[in-house]
Parts: sequence; structure tokens; C-alpha cells
Amino acid sequence: MSEPQSQDFLIHTCLRWFFVNPIFLSLEIIFINILLDFQFDINEVSFLGGSVFAVFSLIYFFLDFSPVTPAQTSLILMAAISELILSFGSYDFSKYWIMLILVIFQIVVGFSYYRRSPILVSNDGISIHGDSFPMKDLAVEVRIRMAGGFFGFGDITIHHAAKKHMVSGIHQPMEVRRVLIDDYDIKPHPQRASWTGTLIPFLTFLTILLSANVVIFSIMYSYFNELSTSFRILASIISMIFFVLILLNIRIPRVRMDPASDLLHLNIINTGTWTQIFEKTDSLVVKQLYRCGWGHNDYRDHKAPVIGKKICGKWNPLALVLMHNLMLIYQMIGVHRRMIYEHEIQAIPRTYITAKSHRYIQDYVSNPLTSDNVPEDIVEQFVQLNNDLERCGLFIDDIHAGNVRLTENGKVRIVDGELYTGGEMLVKNVLVKGIDNRIDSMQPVLGCNRIIRWVDDRLSVDEIVR
Repeated sequence: MSEPQSQDFLIHTCLRWFFVNPIFLSLEIIFINILLDFQFDINEVSFLGGSVFAVFSLIYFFLDFSPVTPAQTSLILMAAISELILSFGSYDFSKYWIMLILVIFQIVVGFSYYRRSPILVSNDGISIHGDSFPMKDLAVEVRIRMAGGFFGFGDITIHHAAKKHMVSGIHQPMEVRRVLIDDYDIKPHPQRASWTGTLIPFLTFLTILLSANVVIFSIMYSYFNELSTSFRILASIISMIFFVLILLNIRIPRVRMDPASDLLHLNIINTGTWTQIFEKTDSLVVKQLYRCGWGHNDYRDHKAPVIGKKICGKWNPLALVLMHNLMLIYQMIGVHRRMIYEHEIQAIPRTYITAKSHRYIQDYVSNPLTSDNVPEDIVEQFVQLNNDLERCGLFIDDIHAGNVRLTENGKVRIVDGELYTGGEMLVKNVLVKGIDNRIDSMQPVLGCNRIIRWVDDRLSVDEIVR
């Protein structure tokens, strides 16, 4: 543990949050009013307009973007109720006055939260709105909501007994949490991932893709209106498949420069399926994920609707670009989860995000697991890892022997492998086994049901231990 810092440390909502949250919410409110005006010719108070905003307030409340969400939702609901009440009277009242007042109040609420958000951390304790709390009574938690994560900020929650204080819009929240734990001795608060994880946005993305196919089918069905129903359906299906095949085989250029070009002067430690690993220092490595067309290019053993060779290069089929980028997204989600749960899962090396896209730094664990250095308690260490994962609601995937390394004192470290929630794991298993012909099945490592390996030609931990 490092010595506490001598200077004060300020936790503050970033200005970016103000533009993304209250300003963007105000723009949504304006957009809904414009849509009602142009689409339904509603420029006065109406029952429909009030109902739309009532539903919008409920949706926004359940999305729970920040601590001010209840206040923001209340304002929207009050505006909706006001419009509903006025719609039953014979009032000639423009709904734009309600919209203007609502937008002004949303900005005032957001700005007020932004001004009052700072938390001052010092060696003596934490000061929240003038109240001071000693470090020994506090625990810290980090949360990254999907919308906030896209814009580079998240939430920090300070727990004190049964109370908690959340600050939203924190830039690099995982690093802030790390500073509080490492430099100020604040305890990490237990964190657990939800079962669904990213399942809902992923299924939404699939639904959009399927909806696009339905739209294409509907257009073709309308076009072939002179055919009988059976031939009309058949012709529409064939036309839809043909159009989708053409679309998925459009060639997309790869990024112009090799993403790892600025690292080539470093010593290459290893080259994996998705990653190139460079030695940054004696204790750190830099991992650069491949972009489509660089590195991992051979998809011949994958099922994909590609006409011709399934090998990427300077120009790549849209189908393979989508597959590759989807995997990159979950690789980076796994990296972020390594940082979030680093104090909960001891077998995960410390990880750091860099400014460069699809790149991260990790503690260097130099000793590979071999039959000559198997720790006597390796089974117990994997059971402990399994227990840690269960406590956090996570699974770790693709754990072959190459992803397991040992510290100098024989402690297991998992240097690679993606972290999934229960819901994500179900979908991932179906997709991987359905797409990748190289995978025979998936099995637990050393009998641990949350540590999974792919059954392929790579050496397994079980084989080494036996």
C-alpha cells in the first residue's frame, strides 16, 4: 500500500456530463414537441401530447441516468399532467410555453447538480457538502452506465454505513476509484454485475438488423403485387436474401495505419489471435487489439455470408467487419470489467486504459504455466477464482493454458480472457459454437463452472495439471 498523498483530491462532475445529460435531455424534449407538431399537427395542449410526455417520463425514470433523474422525471411528469389538465378545458394555450418552462427548469436542475457535485478528499477524511467523514468508515464503488461510458464518464458512489452519496459524470471513474483505494485507504465496496449485462442493447441491435430484413421483404412484397400470394412470398424472400448478401459483401477499407505501428520498436512478447503484446517495461506490457484487416484476418473456419475467400486485408467484406468489431467491443468491455473488479478478483492482473483506441496496459506476469512449475495449490487457487467470479456475477471465458501465468511466488494470474455476465454467456456460447467451426465444445477449467475453456487444439490447464 502506498503512502497517503499529501495534497487534497477533488472529485467533480465533468463539464461534458452537463452537455450530455441536461442539455441533451432538453433537446429530446424539444424534438418530441417538434415531432408532435409536424407529424400530428399538434401545436396546442392536447391529451396525446400530455400522454406522450407521461410515457417518456416513466421511460427516463427507469433508465436512471444519474442522481438527478428523479428530479428530472418529476419535472417532465408535472409538464405532462399540466398539459393533460389543460387539454380538458377550453383553453387556447400553446404547448410551447410548457416546453420552454420545462427546458429552463431541466437546465437549472442540471447546472445546480453540476455546481454542488464536488467531493473533497484529504488525508483527514472526505468532505461531502460540508460534512466530513473518516476514511475508515467509508467504501467506494464505481458504476459505468452505457450512455455515460460512451462519452467517457461514469459514477462514483461513497458508502457510509447505510447511506450513500453518488457523483455522476466523473471522468475516468475507475482511475478515481483506484486512487481512493490505493492512496487514501478507502475500502472497496463489493460490486456485482447484473445478469443481463449488455444483453438488452445487444438484442436491440439484433432486432434492428432483423427489422431491416423485414422492411426489405415488405418492400419487395409490395413490388410483386401482381403475382399470386405463394409466388409473391417466395420472390420476396429470394430478393431479400440476394439484397442482404450484396450488402454484406460490400468491401470496406481497413484503417490506414497498423494500430501497433508506434509500438514496433518495443520487444514483442507474444502474438495472440486478437492481440499483439509488447514489453513496455520490466513490469508492464502493452496490448494492442487488432483492427479488421490487421492481424487476425483468417475467417475461413467461420460461418459467414461472404462470397469468395474469408480472409481480410486492405478491403474487407462488411459481414467480417461487423463480426470483428463486435468481438472488439466485447474485448474492451472485458478490459473495463477487469479494472472495475480488480479489487474483488485477485487473480486478475492490474489493467490500465490508454488514450489510444483498442489498447491497454497490464502488469507483466512473466512465468507461463507449464508442467514443471504447477503450484501444489493450483486447484484451490482456481476454486478461489471461481468463488470470486460467482460473488461478482461474472464468468471468464477462453481460459486455455496460454492465458494462465504465475507470479514469482506461484500465484495464478489470468492475463487474458473475456469477462461475461450470465445472460451474455448464454448468448455468447450459442454464437461462438454456431459460427466458429474450430470449437468442438466448451468445458469448465479444473471443474470450475465459471472458468470456461474452448475445446480446440490449444493446450488446456487440465492437461498440464494431469
